[in-house]
Amino acid sequence: MMSALRMVWIISRHYNRDERMVPLMERIANQLCDRVARSINVRTLFSYQPSEIIEKCTEAKDMLERWKQAYYDVRAEIEQSGRDSRWEFDNKRLFRLTDHMAIICNDFIA
Repeated sequence: MMSALRMVWIISRHYNRDERMVPLMERIANQLCDRVARSINVRTLFSYQPSEIIEKCTEAKDMLERWKQAYYDVRAEIEQSGRDSRWEFDNKRLFRLTDHMAIICNDFIA
């Protein structure tokens, strides 16, 4: 997905600016968080077996961490390509919610 976002950033006349790309990536991050929240509903979570809870939380945490790592991987590719424009987006805006949810998932695992 992050590679596709990179292509959008390169090709699009609309999304080739930080003020347009950051909100798009924020919306994607919010959708990832919504998906995790639906999958790990605190009201129903404890009706599952402990092993199922650990599995769900591990999968969610891994997915959220992969989102962040994919961003940094693509960012490094852009820097290595020598392109003048770089992904210097506001990390707090991009990862505040996903990092928070990953921490919560980790708390359930620990």
